[in-house]
Amino acid sequence: MNDLFRAYYSWTDLLLAAVLLYGIYAVLVLVRERLQRTKRVEGFRAGAYNVVAPFLLLYQPLTVLVLALFFVFINPVLHGTVLLLLIAAGFSRIRDYLSGRIILFNPLITVGKRMRTEKHKGVISRISRIGLYLQTGEGLHFVNYTTLLTRGYSLITGKDIGGYYQLHLTAPAEVEHPLQDLADRLTTTPYLDRSFKPELAYGGREQQRIDARLSVREEKHLTELLALLNEWGYPATIAKR
Repeated sequence: MNDLFRAYYSWTDLLLAAVLLYGIYAVLVLVRERLQRTKRVEGFRAGAYNVVAPFLLLYQPLTVLVLALFFVFINPVLHGTVLLLLIAAGFSRIRDYLSGRIILFNPLITVGKRMRTEKHKGVISRISRIGLYLQTGEGLHFVNYTTLLTRGYSLITGKDIGGYYQLHLTAPAEVEHPLQDLADRLTTTPYLDRSFKPELAYGGREQQRIDARLSVREEKHLTELLALLNEWGYPATIAKR
């Protein structure tokens, strides 16, 4: 019985564990962001990104679980009670978060993909920790991950919704870092729908081909965008969407 009241860890142990775990997390996030900025459709960087990104989805809840155990065993009775109350108060959000780890483990669930849920059909415009936002013809709709997991969803292929496009671009040979150069130029482009962050990746081992996924504000703006890209020295063709 006395073991229930015995402190197994101290606040110092909790602090050191937090620094170590979140230090590792920060490094992994930096690696993921670096790989995302320079990732290619195939090759080592693409493979490395496909390993680091899903691993981070598992690492986040495992880190919280480990720190929660340290917290409880500082004072098992008091801290255990506090933790149970916090879990009860935020149960729905915790369930959404954990459901999201399962949903997002599918690499096809990304911004720009077209999705059909029980009530809505649209393009994924933003992904958060507890749900995602679908852009439809009626506006922006939030769908939590628990709903997606329990009621199902499907990714749409075929006819596109809105002004979302995939482009193949040829980068100018004289530009040293074409992916970054193009990303910088697109930040000032008036034709893009700012609800969607343009996704850029090298289309092969060479840096001359770039694959882009982006959304224009209106369908008629596509022609102007293609002309502007050609003016910048990045001639583009529309890929099969």
